[in-house]
Amino acid sequence: MRIHKPSIWPGLILIIIGAILLLHKLDIFNIGWYEIYPLILMGIGILFFTSIIGKHQKGAVFPGTILFLLGIFYFLRNYEIIPYYYMREVWPVFLLILGLAFFAVFLTKPADWGALIPAAVLVLLGVSFLLREFHIISWNVWDIIGDYWPIILIIIGAGIILGSLKRKQEASSE
Repeated sequence: MRIHKPSIWPGLILIIIGAILLLHKLDIFNIGWYEIYPLILMGIGILFFTSIIGKHQKGAVFPGTILFLLGIFYFLRNYEIIPYYYMREVWPVFLLILGLAFFAVFLTKPADWGALIPAAVLVLLGVSFLLREFHIISWNVWDIIGDYWPIILIIIGAGIILGSLKRKQEASSE
């Protein structure tokens, strides 16, 4: 039988939120939605990470990574550390975040080699499109993908074969 341990996290979160709102109401610390929503995203991501560590729920790494990285991105954008505002300029960041989330899944479950394929493809596309948006490279990514897309099929096929061989080897060793 599992013993339920009460968590102090919900109480701490409510105290912090209440203190921030009280400081805002007293005009000591002015904060609005524009400043707070990236912190909320990062906080929810951190809560997912604590469930990974505390409760061993490794499935929480994917949404936790996405929310935490989105929070960092919006924080940097809202405080003009990243000076790009329009979605057409920053949309590759979302591909990059998804790729990093798949990579985080692989880091928490190293036996899940299948997560590396979407991680590699999304990170490669995200970085390529970002470099193109920043005018660091001038080639058209779609032309290259159009010419070399069969490489993706080869990589996926190799991943399936390696995963199958690994499962077969694990089954024969048991």
